[in-house]
Amino acid sequence: MSLEQFKHSAAGRKIADLLASEDAIHRMEDKSRNSRPAVEAIGKEIETRVGALDDESRKMVGRWVKEVLAPRGWRPDRKGRVASGHLFARGTIYRRAGERRPPADGLARFAAARAILAQMPGRPMSSDELIEQRRRSFGQGE
Repeated sequence: MSLEQFKHSAAGRKIADLLASEDAIHRMEDKSRNSRPAVEAIGKEIETRVGALDDESRKMVGRWVKEVLAPRGWRPDRKGRVASGHLFARGTIYRRAGERRPPADGLARFAAARAILAQMPGRPMSSDELIEQRRRSFGQGE
């Protein structure tokens, strides 16, 4: 089934006004700004309108979301897990064209974490120290 055929199906007609609403579009953009899949903003409402969708129909909704967000400057960035209870399991995370994504470089993230730790007033507890403290507090000291 093509996207155009899906749009004209019974389910597509029930979803069309949702994907045309400024409120839904703003919610999808908010999810995207927060590095969350855009479909997370509309999954529950789609399920309320049409019930559960099969895999092919969910893919069509994803393509339709891409079609809605593209003219507003949003481009697919990567896939991500959708929070449970939102009809979809995975969805595309969008970002504005020209926006830079924070570096995924592990060394850069590690350096940023070390800088935060350096600002802390005391030394952070190691995992071994935390486990030992918990054992003592529950009367299981060795």
